[in-house]
Amino acid sequence: MENQQKKGQKKNTETQTKKQIKTKAETQTKAKTQIKAKTPKKTQPKAQTPTKTIAKKPLQKEVKKNATGSSFKKSAGNPDVKTPRQTVTEMPVVNRTIEPIPLFDLSPFPISKKPDNRQNFGAIWEILKQLYPKPEVELNFESPFEILAATILSAQCTDRQVNTVTKKLFQKYKKIEDYAFADPAEFGRDIYSTGFYNSKTKHIIGSANIILNDYGGNVPNTMEELTKLPGVGRKTANIILSRGFNINVGIAVDTHVKRLSNKIGLTEYEDPEKIEKDLMQLVQKEEYDDLSLTLIFHGRRVCDAKKPKCDVCAISNLCPSAFT
Repeated sequence: MENQQKKGQKKNTETQTKKQIKTKAETQTKAKTQIKAKTPKKTQPKAQTPTKTIAKKPLQKEVKKNATGSSFKKSAGNPDVKTPRQTVTEMPVVNRTIEPIPLFDLSPFPISKKPDNRQNFGAIWEILKQLYPKPEVELNFESPFEILAATILSAQCTDRQVNTVTKKLFQKYKKIEDYAFADPAEFGRDIYSTGFYNSKTKHIIGSANIILNDYGGNVPNTMEELTKLPGVGRKTANIILSRGFNINVGIAVDTHVKRLSNKIGLTEYEDPEKIEKDLMQLVQKEEYDDLSLTLIFHGRRVCDAKKPKCDVCAISNLCPSAFT
């Protein structure tokens, strides 16, 4: 009897153990299945092309499709649609009627010994006038004092940013009295984004006071009187006279005009006033401002200071500095 009971208990224990093992195994299998279902499938990452390669290929295709002579000409004189340098791959076809002197036949300047290219200016100017037929100033203004203020603000600042600032500024300050009696701190905040706002504030408010007290509120129209105003040098005065009064006294020589005049071989000097005198001997008086604007546009669009586009420049075969 006892043996039979022992055997029965042993059998029950073995049966329970087997059930426990089976249940445990099923639980583990379910857990593995759930984990497997939750775990995202591993996908092999796509091979990434280096950024440089991606940037180059689309740019080359875009240049071929979009760069045309007509779009280049539309950009001149309008900063809002300025042609990016990388898309200028060809220049408009120009007519050449003036036969230039070969560069290797040019005589050197007396001081710098650089090639004196002034003899070829007629051929150069003929081409540049076709590229920029109607150069227009890129600063927005409606009065002589507004062009004075805008030109002062343009120092070390882009024309586009100046136009953004003056759009609100010229609505807030409408008369010469508004500028003369403006609060310097408030005015500085109004022009802050153009840079050097403290000195520019002093120059504009100071000029407004002198014009109001000494000239009855009217901007003077002579070089001598304008250059007495704070912040107004000969370059700024030339701009005010030509664009505010349609009076051509001289040529405004900014950084682009200075750089291109030397590169093309139209002067051997670095001093702006000496460069101006050399350039004034090359063009008629009514073309003074056009020459200044044309050299500025060509310097911005093609003859970049760091990477000049000599390969597409229409006057490269007349420039002693091309490809150097």
